[in-house]
Amino acid sequence: MSNANLTVPTFAPEFEKKLKLLDNPTCQGCNPDPELKHPLLPWLLGENFYQTAERIVFVGKPHRGTPGHIRPSGVIDPTKEIFGPDGLWNVHWPYWSYTREIAENLYGMNAADYICLTNLIKCTNTHTKDNTTREMAAGCVRELQVIWKEIEAIECRNAVFYTYKLYPKLLESIPVALPGTIQQVTPYEHSVPCRNKLLGWWERTCSTAWCEDFRLLVVGHPERKGRPEFVELITNWLRQ
Repeated sequence: MSNANLTVPTFAPEFEKKLKLLDNPTCQGCNPDPELKHPLLPWLLGENFYQTAERIVFVGKPHRGTPGHIRPSGVIDPTKEIFGPDGLWNVHWPYWSYTREIAENLYGMNAADYICLTNLIKCTNTHTKDNTTREMAAGCVRELQVIWKEIEAIECRNAVFYTYKLYPKLLESIPVALPGTIQQVTPYEHSVPCRNKLLGWWERTCSTAWCEDFRLLVVGHPERKGRPEFVELITNWLRQ
């Protein structure tokens, strides 16, 4: 088990206020289940994140239900539910266990202190199966650009998106990139072997205001992928 010291960054309340999550025309016109219309807190950041050369953020698919307590702003703070003694960080589900192993390969047993976790789309409308609509995705990612504003705010240097099949056109542009600096390392159609399956592997680099070599990898979700192979592929990429 990890004794991670992941907390809400001190600038998160200001970030929420600046974005006006829920209190803007895009959010107000969005269509999640009203009982679940609470954005998952924009990010969770390890206390040693800025001590690493990699500054890694792992970006997952939409969450389920309400994994945390609701702050006055209306957003969800999942810190205890994810990183408490019985939290999701310690479960065996592929998203959590594969990510945990990748991070531990890089940073040891308290790896969660050194990484950042977030989601591509901030609200959900289900407790079980992913029912995210294209309108929800477009509003959050393309119109509000929440994920890119998170990346800019924390000044990460490596981003791993587990969202290869989730509305790829929403990730065609990289709003944080300086003009003319985007380099496509592999095309969207590229894939790599992962045990008995092919893993989508879309890699790009660019320069940003805070980093000359920002690396963005969009890969298939860990679910139903061979664990040793998936973990090794991502670990090796992050070590480059």
